[in-house]
Amino acid sequence: MIWYKDKNDGIVISTRIRLARNLDGIPFPNALKDKAAHSQKIKAAVKDSSSPLAAQMDYLELDNASDLNKLSLAEEHLVSPQMLEGEGKSVLISKDNTMSIMLMEEDHIRLQVILGGFRLDEAYSTAEKLDDLIESKVNYAFDEEFGYLTACPTNAGTGLRASVMMHLPGLVLTKNISRIISQVNSLGIEVRGLYGEGTEADGNLYQISNRITMGLSEAEIIERLKKVVAQVSEAETKARDILKQQYGESASDRFYRAYGTLKYARSMTSSEAKALLSEVMLGKNMGIIKESGKLSPLECMICSTPSMISRGKELSPSERDKARAEFLRENL
Repeated sequence: MIWYKDKNDGIVISTRIRLARNLDGIPFPNALKDKAAHSQKIKAAVKDSSSPLAAQMDYLELDNASDLNKLSLAEEHLVSPQMLEGEGKSVLISKDNTMSIMLMEEDHIRLQVILGGFRLDEAYSTAEKLDDLIESKVNYAFDEEFGYLTACPTNAGTGLRASVMMHLPGLVLTKNISRIISQVNSLGIEVRGLYGEGTEADGNLYQISNRITMGLSEAEIIERLKKVVAQVSEAETKARDILKQQYGESASDRFYRAYGTLKYARSMTSSEAKALLSEVMLGKNMGIIKESGKLSPLECMICSTPSMISRGKELSPSERDKARAEFLRENL
């Protein structure tokens, strides 16, 4: 099941494991001329396998995909924003949208597993099986001293980026988010926005991931991240308790105002929708908003992004805003 439809605890929204790999003796993608041929080699390594994992994967050449289709893949976190730029890129995506193998991004292979909730061990176990499947058919660029070789040195070693997406409105509203981010950064953990490096934390959604990939084992990286996520979750829970105790009726009024705007607005920008849906999500998690709709606030947030709300049609910004408002009225 795709991550934003899966169950979560209201704080840890999703888990992602990403492994960066490159083919031995082949230039990195930025210096590689015949990207398509090497993509086909990796595709064959997966699709020609008898593994049950391989049977789940569909192949898409992004050069042949529409801009809206590519953007929707990024908005669902099935490919990185970097995959939308340049030529010769392709992706294998599992039918349940929990696994994807990005080909010719910064590295030849960026395989990822993304699941709803806090499931680092499960996600890593699946990613490891997928990695072993590919490595049984191709030779990876690997050095005894430096580990897996990658286009960016910060990804070398294990090549592992373990991350969780967290909804942290309590820390934002109590003005503690900067302090928490500073503390997390000092532990070698990065805090980024909704779509990773260089993006904003729209809807109070933050990605928390390991910064160090070399010098630690995969198990050590995951355990370190688990501890940090547990600490951040505890801080967010305490912040929500403060909101409920100190602000009571005013907090309730704020959340229901957000809910009312979403239920009756006739035009809604993407950034406004994310901000209001974050408040509704918090209100529901705190037991203040009792109403339930066809979709959860998180599903509404992802499914109302620009490309998703366009449903394959070329819409102007104002047309998208109207379509988004209609979608939210019907589904929230």
